[in-house]
Amino acid sequence: MWQQLAWLLLLMLAGGSQLEELTNDSEQSYCTGGYYNDTILQDNSTFDYIVVGAGGGGAPAAARLALAGAYVLLVDAGGDPSLFTKIPGMAVMLLGSENDWAYPTISNNVSCLSSQQQQCRFSRGKCLGGSTSINYMMYTRGNRRDYDDLGMKGWSWQDLKPYFLKYEGLQDLDKLPLTSIPYHNTNGTMKIEFFGNSGNSWHSRIAQGFQALNVPFNPDVNAESEIGVTQVIGYVYEGERMSTARGYLARGDVKRVLKVAKDTQCTGVIFDENNNAIGIEVMNKEGSENRILRLYARKEVILSAGTIGTAQILMLSGIGPAAHLNSLGIPVRADLPVGDNISDHVLPLIYIPVPRGHDAPRINPFSAYSNSQDLIKWCKSRTGTLASNGVTDITVMFNSHCYDFDQRKLIHNSSDCELPSLQFIHSFIEYNQIPDNENPFQSTTGLNMDIIQQLSATNKNQAIIVATPVVLRPYSRGTIRLTSTDPLQHPAIFPNYLSDERDVEEMLRSITILEHLVETPEYVAHNASILRLRLPGCPEYLEDREGYWTCYIRHLTYSVFHAVGSARLGAVLDEQLRVRGVARLRVADLSVLPKLPRGNTAAAAIAIGERVADFVLNDAAKIVTRG
Repeated sequence: MWQQLAWLLLLMLAGGSQLEELTNDSEQSYCTGGYYNDTILQDNSTFDYIVVGAGGGGAPAAARLALAGAYVLLVDAGGDPSLFTKIPGMAVMLLGSENDWAYPTISNNVSCLSSQQQQCRFSRGKCLGGSTSINYMMYTRGNRRDYDDLGMKGWSWQDLKPYFLKYEGLQDLDKLPLTSIPYHNTNGTMKIEFFGNSGNSWHSRIAQGFQALNVPFNPDVNAESEIGVTQVIGYVYEGERMSTARGYLARGDVKRVLKVAKDTQCTGVIFDENNNAIGIEVMNKEGSENRILRLYARKEVILSAGTIGTAQILMLSGIGPAAHLNSLGIPVRADLPVGDNISDHVLPLIYIPVPRGHDAPRINPFSAYSNSQDLIKWCKSRTGTLASNGVTDITVMFNSHCYDFDQRKLIHNSSDCELPSLQFIHSFIEYNQIPDNENPFQSTTGLNMDIIQQLSATNKNQAIIVATPVVLRPYSRGTIRLTSTDPLQHPAIFPNYLSDERDVEEMLRSITILEHLVETPEYVAHNASILRLRLPGCPEYLEDREGYWTCYIRHLTYSVFHAVGSARLGAVLDEQLRVRGVARLRVADLSVLPKLPRGNTAAAAIAIGERVADFVLNDAAKIVTRG
């Protein structure tokens, strides 16, 4: 709520005439309006299908089923995304905001040591659009081998490719090579395009630095190869975020037929005596009162509450590890490894101070007031620096085992070199942004104040490039368990990052590559260097370089919030996403993937949502045919 109040205050300060112009222009109503009228629920209401969770998987699943003529209810624990979710340049403000579940986690004492309470930040979207409303909007599908290697019938790349293409509405195909044409669609509901121009010269310098290490420029990581440095396509359209709330739920034809209940948290699945899912129980707000309602589905229930939420609902409903459920007194319906085997893209936060430059825009993402003119420009025309996500759309993917550390260059000497092990993602903090915003910066990062103050001291006179080398296929695995039978209590999330030393070794390789990067001509010309923070218990860098970086990695561990695996195919679900041991219950979110894709995960989540709708409709057609 504070973000919306800040926005309106900002516009009023900017001038009443401008506020009136913005709010009266029907084409700009999206600037201050919501997505969806809320459905008033009645106890014991019945629908054909109920979908739980309006995020990457749930929004497309519900929309497709409703467009096919079914009577569908979509429920979500959150409400409309805040106004700032629409602005690409404000993405950093969304972590820790009202639209973020901001789940607490359990420390394993070997990672995230410089985060508050040594808890690894675990952000997930809590609003329509889910995490597609708060992420950094990067569109990458992963590697074809990610799906072929699942070994699951119907889940190869060729099986999934039609679903990626079905929803893709690429607006910039003419800016890609002709060889990209077979890999894209221009007519899908999720319109995507290149981000706006950030105006930051480091946008090109980062790319040039990696090219000096023999990393090729790749115009399209969603086509023939993922390898290289690229300017990635984003979930943006005409300068505005393209979440699944916008791409699916805001469509006129969908709004006419789909029922959406906001601020409605599913607390469990209802089963009959034959283990058929027949509905859900929800907690729904009516004014200041919480109502417990029972809602029924004639055909199926689909859980799309995310890797955390889906696992929690399943276990509350008696589906999960029997010993754990018995310990809480929950009757067991199906003894399945729900909540096991979660993995997440993980990285070390590396800070590279660079001289303050007049060529970088003075955008301060932590202060709405300081960006008033930029906000007004964006709201009126969807242009300007806020239509960009800064330098973040410059991303780099390659296999660290194909990097020659002696020659300081990427080589290509085996087919495995086409399987990236690292993805370098960057962000930019202009000088003097942190000193006056230490508390908001801590809120968005979750880091200890000691680290914030060290960064603040550096940032007083220098800008900072934040380089984040993401480990794409980590070996460490974590768990999710219930803390109690109270559905309003957050589950016990144990990410267990860096429990496998191989992930630390990959991070060490990535830091060496970054040390080489700052010694390339483009970086040397601008006096770039890696900041070596003072960390308790870590050796001095000059005395023990590898020991320092190993210790640093365990302190400055961070997640990309891409967790998968808590209700994985094969172990918990069959090939058509049906929960084993019960009937009429499916899952459609990232929890179904046994392993992480090599890239950002939103694309896979949406494809899963599209896929489950086809599974459901095909099964319904078979029933009609038999009848």
